[in-house]
Amino acid sequence: MIGPSETPAIGPVVWGSDGEQYDLIRQREDWRDVMASDSPEMPHLVMQGNEVFRWASFSMAKTAHQALDRAGVSVEDLDCFIPHQANNRITDAMARAMKLPSHVRIARDVIDSGNTSAASVPLALERMIRDGDAKSGDVALLIAFGAGLAYAAQVVTLP
Repeated sequence: MIGPSETPAIGPVVWGSDGEQYDLIRQREDWRDVMASDSPEMPHLVMQGNEVFRWASFSMAKTAHQALDRAGVSVEDLDCFIPHQANNRITDAMARAMKLPSHVRIARDVIDSGNTSAASVPLALERMIRDGDAKSGDVALLIAFGAGLAYAAQVVTLP
């Protein structure tokens, strides 16, 4: 049963998109053109990797701090950091830019599972719980980004 709780466990969401840089990760073909074609092929995503790395490393750290502020917690209060599993270089750069303390456990499911797109955060969280790196009551920062440079971040207390 889902309902109000005396203990806040799901923080406010910080979300948005960086529309000025939508083309850093985007779909190459327009769906309308694909469907109108005599031999439709699935559209493809294209990415400008270096630019996405720079954007994600620094802009997402700011978004993370906004989520922490809205939830009323600091980086010192975190137990787990569960970012979109794009690659470890972005994860490391975000952790440095956020100045995460050494006690914060960081999801690294990308090493074994690769970038699983929108599923990467829940899969990484499940992996941390299964491996004993996260437990009920831990305070976790979840953060993700994707095509069109849409992004979201939220602080949660793990059930």
